[in-house]
Amino acid sequence: MSSLRDQLLKAGLVTEEQVKKAETKPKPSGKPRKNNKNKSKPQTGQTQSAAKAKKRELTDLERFYKERDSTEKAEKEEQDRQRKEAARVRKQNRAKIGALIRNNMQNDEAAELRYNFVVGSSVKYLFVTEAQQELLSAGKLAIAFLGEKRCLIAPEVADQILEIEPSRIIIRFEPDSE
Repeated sequence: MSSLRDQLLKAGLVTEEQVKKAETKPKPSGKPRKNNKNKSKPQTGQTQSAAKAKKRELTDLERFYKERDSTEKAEKEEQDRQRKEAARVRKQNRAKIGALIRNNMQNDEAAELRYNFVVGSSVKYLFVTEAQQELLSAGKLAIAFLGEKRCLIAPEVADQILEIEPSRIIIRFEPDSE
C-alpha cells in the first residue's frame, strides 16, 4: 500500500516541493489546543490591521447612518414646521376673509328675486332685490361664499379677498365694454 504522499503526487494534487516543505514543518505537539471563543486579539500583524480597518469601516458606517438619521429627522421637523405654519396662515386668512364678508355683506332679507349664477358645473342662486340685480348685472356687486351662505359684496371687497386668497371663488358679472 502506498502512502498518502505518493497518492497525492500521482494524482498531481501536490508537487515535490510542497511535499518537502510539509515534511520540514514542525509537527504539532500532542497538547490539545485551547478553544478561545472570544478571540478579541488577532494572532498575526496582518490580521490585526485588517481587524482595525474593519472596525474603522464600521465606525464610519455607523457615523454615516447617524448623520443620515439626524438629517432625515431635521428635514421631517422642518416639513412639520412648514405644514403647521401654512395651516396657521390659512386659518388666519379664513378669519380675515370671513370678517371682510360679514362686515361688508349687502344681502337683503326681504329680497324676492331669484338670481341664478354658475359655479363650476352647477347652477346656484341667491335672492336679491331689483336694485341689487341691476348692480350685479353692471358689475357693481360680486358674490362670495361664507360657508354655504352666498353673500353680496362690493367689488373692492372682492378684490381684497382675492389678494388674500387668489383661489377663492368670487362671482362677478363683467359687463361688455362696447
